Amino acid sequence: MATTKTHWKKLYNPDYLGAYALLDENTGKYKDVVYTIASIRLEPVNGPDGKREECMVMRFAEKGIKPMIVNATNAKTMEKIFGTPIIEDWIGRQVQIGVEQVKAFGETVDALRIRRHLPRVDGAVRCADTGKIITGTEKMTAQQIIALTTKKYGRPLCAERWMELVEQEKAEKEKHETGQGGEQNDGGAGADA
Repeated sequence: MATTKTHWKKLYNPDYLGAYALLDENTGKYKDVVYTIASIRLEPVNGPDGKREECMVMRFAEKGIKPMIVNATNAKTMEKIFGTPIIEDWIGRQVQIGVEQVKAFGETVDALRIRRHLPRVDGAVRCADTGKIITGTEKMTAQQIIALTTKKYGRPLCAERWMELVEQEKAEKEKHETGQGGEQNDGGAGADA
């Protein structure tokens, strides 16, 4: 019967995700994980020295996962893989997190790092425009959304992007029906919507 091994940092139960959480106690090796970003914002964080400072904190959609403090290195990586520096555009996206050894405070330590690529998720289909994994809504399954958007636009789109395109199409239609300058045509009647 195999016994489970415990990283000493787990006994301290910190409030934030750390490299220790990715350690497979049976093999003694770190494993990568994939989580969905629920929010990113500045929050007050107590450091090990007791000092309180504002840090960028990323929370995940998956239940039971501790939030992660995001340093500049990880933020730059997310900007690269998502193609935007706008954090609101990162919400709903997935990141693959692993452990790398880095030099800090005069020693080599294990640090959490966002991997420099979008995670591969078996069976998941990503939105062709945003890169987000396509999920169902209250009214439609992910498969229905994929089928409808692929048929209409020639590519799979997430519900959010699909609704943006629908709104753009409505605006273009209204613009066309009222004339290019936004004024009504000679008929004098606007579009009945």
